[in-house]
Amino acid sequence: MKNKKQQSAFSLVEVLMAVGILAVGLLLVATMFPAAIYMTTVASERTMAAIVADEAFAKIQIYEVNGITTPSTDPCSSCTDWGDEMGTKIAESEFSYPPVDPCGGSSQYYWSALYRKTNNNPADNEYQITVFVARKMNPSLTYKDNTRNPVNWPVPIEIGIAAGSKDSPTMDIDGGDENLVNPSATIVDNETGKLYTVVKRGDGGDNVVTLDRNLESDISDIWLIPPSESGGKNAGVEVYQRIIKF
Repeated sequence: MKNKKQQSAFSLVEVLMAVGILAVGLLLVATMFPAAIYMTTVASERTMAAIVADEAFAKIQIYEVNGITTPSTDPCSSCTDWGDEMGTKIAESEFSYPPVDPCGGSSQYYWSALYRKTNNNPADNEYQITVFVARKMNPSLTYKDNTRNPVNWPVPIEIGIAAGSKDSPTMDIDGGDENLVNPSATIVDNETGKLYTVVKRGDGGDNVVTLDRNLESDISDIWLIPPSESGGKNAGVEVYQRIIKF
């Protein structure tokens, strides 16, 4: 009787090594998913923000700046909240995208704007328009307005700066408002309209913020979109600027 030919098989060590390699590979793939989801979300938000901003600039050109005369007697000015100046001349629903009642909680994207005259020429109605595009992640979220009262959608607020000197990348926020200025927020210099990005907060004190570059001039007030009153992700998505002649 002939012996049966022995069949070779994987040893326990080989099986364990294969399982280990597979586990490491799956772990690496799994760690890529959050980053991919984040990048997709950011790309989607920025694409939508560009659409919202184009609509905002078009509406501003249609409604113009409240109180503009021809020729304009306004001097070169600091930033002013366009929505506040327009008052009841434009419905609140015009600031949302898609345009529905912001208090209804149906929209996710909202825009707001600042304006400032760029020169002292009374015959030149040239204004710098800054449009903020923000996203409301949850219908129940509330935000602070410029009087620090709660509102249902993100609007720009003005914050005082205790110390902000030209050629310095840091500035000190007035006490009480430091929690409204978080990393990745885009800020607007009230006097010049220059844009800066907050890199971090807390070096040298909770009210000290570091910017993405040195200040181009002394700064005393800034504008930004604050986070929701419950905290979390910054509501601001993008900030856009254009020079418009009315």
